[in-house]
Amino acid sequence: MILEKDIINEIDALEKELLMIVSECERLKRHAPEGGSLRATKHGKTYQYFIRTPETGSNGEYIKKKDRKTASALAQIEYDEKLCEELRKRIQNLKLFQSTFSNPFETALAHMAFAKRDLIDPHHLSDEAYINKWKNQPYTGLDFDDRAHEYYTRQGLRVRSKSEILIADILDDLSIPFLYEKPLHLNSDTFHPDFTLLNIRQRKEMYWEHFGMMDDMDYRNNAFSKIRKYEASGLYRYDSFIWTFETGKNPIETKVIRKMAKELKTKLGY
Repeated sequence: MILEKDIINEIDALEKELLMIVSECERLKRHAPEGGSLRATKHGKTYQYFIRTPETGSNGEYIKKKDRKTASALAQIEYDEKLCEELRKRIQNLKLFQSTFSNPFETALAHMAFAKRDLIDPHHLSDEAYINKWKNQPYTGLDFDDRAHEYYTRQGLRVRSKSEILIADILDDLSIPFLYEKPLHLNSDTFHPDFTLLNIRQRKEMYWEHFGMMDDMDYRNNAFSKIRKYEASGLYRYDSFIWTFETGKNPIETKVIRKMAKELKTKLGY
């Protein structure tokens, strides 16, 4: 189903693309003959190119092979101008569609009396309602050992390491909803991924595991065994599963994790 935010995102992406192409086209024009255009004619199995200007007339002046860059620049300018025209039409049509857009699921619900809405099982939840329902689902995570260090995120969530504090706080900063150590049943195994994320575009879950003791051989072997089990269940990296790791000498870097999370936010649809 098409959502209004998809239309807005498409318009935004096309407008950025348009600005970039216009800028590149203007740069090419500054280095091309003023008012020049390209004429191409068949010559045997190849083509000959001519530059048309107000001085040369409609036939144009022959462009020698050594000056083929001039022909390429003029062809690129012509293409860019045609593309910009098509992009403007596309943006205009999308904006017109946006101005008349309505979501039938939300419109039908809005026409129901408030007293009756709690009695309804909607056929389609809005993104906001879907996220809230997902965030508030009941589940039982792993227990903490009484002797374990206590690490808490800025939101008061208890996690198992300083690195998990870093990841959780960045996810919160970027308004990416997550569930901590929610059970995941894969075949005969049950895992508790560090962070379960929601891809709101596809309305499916994605899992983020952070392996923080990769300089320990037993830990490392267990980590790779877990990765293989994810893959065997159809959860592949960058699609449904991502993982980060560190060692004592090579800790995770805040800048890298933040950049990674920003890119992830776009992929997840936030």
